Amino acid sequence: MKLRHFITSSIVTIVALTAVEAADVQYAVIAFPKNQQSVAVSVGGQQYPLQASEKHPNIFTGTAPSGETYQYVIDNHPESTHRRLAQDASSTGNEFFNRTQTVFSVPELPQAYNPIYPPLFSAMNRSNEIATMILEANQTGLHEILSNPMGAHEYTEVYKMAYITNNDVHTFSLAGIKNSGKSTKEFAKQSYKVKLNEFSKANSKELIFGRTGFKLRAHETDPTFIREKLLLDMLAASGGATLGGNFVRLYINNEPFGLYLMIDDMSTTTIDSLLHAGDADPHTGATYKGNAINPQTEGNLVYLGDNATLYNDFIYELEDKGKLSKTDLPKDQEKAPLIEFTRRLSLIDPTQARDEQSSGAIAELIDPQHTMIHLAINFLSGSWDGVWHQASNYYLNQNTQSKKWTLITYDFDETLGIGAPAYMASTPYDNFTRPGSQRPLVDAFIKSPYYRAQFEDILKTLVKRFFKPNVMEPRVKAFADMLREDVAWDLSLPAKSPGLQPTWTLWNFDNNMNATDGLSMGVTEWIRVRSQAVQQQLGFTDADDLPPLGPYTGGKEWDQNNYIAPTKKEKTNAATTTASQWSAALLGCTLVTVAMMIQWV
Repeated sequence: MKLRHFITSSIVTIVALTAVEAADVQYAVIAFPKNQQSVAVSVGGQQYPLQASEKHPNIFTGTAPSGETYQYVIDNHPESTHRRLAQDASSTGNEFFNRTQTVFSVPELPQAYNPIYPPLFSAMNRSNEIATMILEANQTGLHEILSNPMGAHEYTEVYKMAYITNNDVHTFSLAGIKNSGKSTKEFAKQSYKVKLNEFSKANSKELIFGRTGFKLRAHETDPTFIREKLLLDMLAASGGATLGGNFVRLYINNEPFGLYLMIDDMSTTTIDSLLHAGDADPHTGATYKGNAINPQTEGNLVYLGDNATLYNDFIYELEDKGKLSKTDLPKDQEKAPLIEFTRRLSLIDPTQARDEQSSGAIAELIDPQHTMIHLAINFLSGSWDGVWHQASNYYLNQNTQSKKWTLITYDFDETLGIGAPAYMASTPYDNFTRPGSQRPLVDAFIKSPYYRAQFEDILKTLVKRFFKPNVMEPRVKAFADMLREDVAWDLSLPAKSPGLQPTWTLWNFDNNMNATDGLSMGVTEWIRVRSQAVQQQLGFTDADDLPPLGPYTGGKEWDQNNYIAPTKKEKTNAATTTASQWSAALLGCTLVTVAMMIQWV
């Protein structure tokens, strides 16, 4: 009887201990305490200390009881928000101090076309949270960049870098940073380029989502901060190869620098990620960047003859050599492939391209559908400084085996009503070219009887699938909810550089999402006017009466361990064990064992 009483008492004790253990939660917060301030989590009015994580010293973690609400605390000063724990959660993931929410529900855009080129799918296109990027950089070099942003600066060393999301921590060393852009350098909040491995002598290369570098875009001309991200997402939903983008809050040397859009910087690894599913394709050739200075000096791709000096170095830049060696592409021949592209383009008479056979010349030069998708998005978004209207902000990459070219457009902060006159929202595509300008690449499609009909079908498909208010407005609202606290934080930060400082406020952020603000139409306002105008001009409605898009099985997925991860479906079906499952399993095994002991006694 004594043994039976002992075992019965043990059951009660084990059940109680297991229940307490199951109720414990792993809390984690990204914070920047100063002067050895303490970090804690407050649950039910009781503080529980958090310790710096081994993953990164600015992540503070610890175990505390589950509670309906909780707060993080720095040196007895609680954050302004009260958080709610997800039901049955055993971990909060990496949260950020003084932010109400970490992961958001952002509606996906319906896919209009499957990808033309197999992409490397990765969190470079993350849309449902703001990551945190923390850099430890050479302060002297950083100061030189910030104090004289218009100067010609080399990369300054980044000793350590961390990219932290709710579920992941990616760390890097010996990278480089410098400010980037042209007109953007005139602003007090600088944009930046980060190049991994810039100061490393190791043979192996660190990669982030398959890339060796990226840009951090400040977006000082867009009060909503969402226009470029929306456009990158639209291109991806259209099946176009596009730069990836995700929001980050930036800290350098423990100082806040603000909210940024992290996007791809053009490089060989970027091309391989966008066009070859991340595989190192040996046929990745040169990539050129097209720019515009004024209507007389623009990257319009007009053939001017074979003399390279006729092609302005500013408007036609060799951005990346790809896999070409110095022998393949010597310095004095850098523009030769691009000049050959313009020569072949000049030989095409689009008016004679009436069927597939007679339009073969353009199809041999550049992928027709992919090019028209980029042109369609430029037109729909009113990208006045893009490849169509201003002959600017595009990349052209050649595959050295097929000799075919790929167009990738970028730089979309001044779209959807920013910088464009209001009448442009209803301008027909026939009149979207800047008056008096030559656009041989655009004309090859819209002046071809064969491709013109296909281009109009693409416009109709994009409007029916997603470029319309009832699809775009929920996504715009979700982005506004996700960014609002960080935009307010960004606007409160002191300037780091001399230069222009926008006068817009949080009111402009809220208002310009939907309504005209000064000379800038609202984001959803532009989408409504443009989609209605296209429907009227082409005689259709935006009802999605299209047949379902077939499944896509191409592309690959990247993960933080630098290998191709299982597909999302496989990940969902894979067996996973959470802390609560382990607790339940432990409790079940214990009860069965003890019950057998009682029965035996």
